[in-house]
Amino acid sequence: MIFIEFYTGNRDIDELIRNATTILFYGVAGSGKTSMLITIAGNYCRNVKCLYISTEETLHYEKVAVNPDKYRDVLFTEVYDFNKLVELATLIYLYGSNVVFVDSLNSLFRLEPLAENSTSRLAYVVASIRGVVEDAGGKMFASAQVRAWEGESEPVGKPVLEYYFDVIIELNIGDSVRYARIVKPKHMGREKLHRFRITREGVEWI
Repeated sequence: MIFIEFYTGNRDIDELIRNATTILFYGVAGSGKTSMLITIAGNYCRNVKCLYISTEETLHYEKVAVNPDKYRDVLFTEVYDFNKLVELATLIYLYGSNVVFVDSLNSLFRLEPLAENSTSRLAYVVASIRGVVEDAGGKMFASAQVRAWEGESEPVGKPVLEYYFDVIIELNIGDSVRYARIVKPKHMGREKLHRFRITREGVEWI
């Protein structure tokens, strides 16, 4: 039997994550992005030093409080300025973390989509973090937002994200249920929907 490391609890998705360095979850507000990352942190960051960077005021500490022992090896920090995120990415190696979470990667970038060099700075953030975790044999997990109010379903900064992330998964909200759809790698069956619900502790697949 082949052992598959436990990340999300979904066998198909976890098998992809196991062989990837960078993993991205994107979707509209309320689709479960933060809950997914919190679930992965709780499952995977046991005896693995992890850094969890939140760029939004939506980090669900109540989920962490349900079972704090699961997160004893996770350092949580918050960044609310894009320039500070760039600075943090530059110094990420100082934290000594093999695994880095960024929730959300493009929320600050989204606020300045027309700013000069904003796309190149987003690329710099992703490339810097990827370089550190890759050298350490670790992983980078991130979430990304979409401009749902503009009728878009693609993440802000899509070309950068597609280039740097090995696995990309769309999260969305259906009729009384949320679902995940594998977007990259493309051969993994983009039409298959993996349904889940959000619980007090994180994500539960159904």
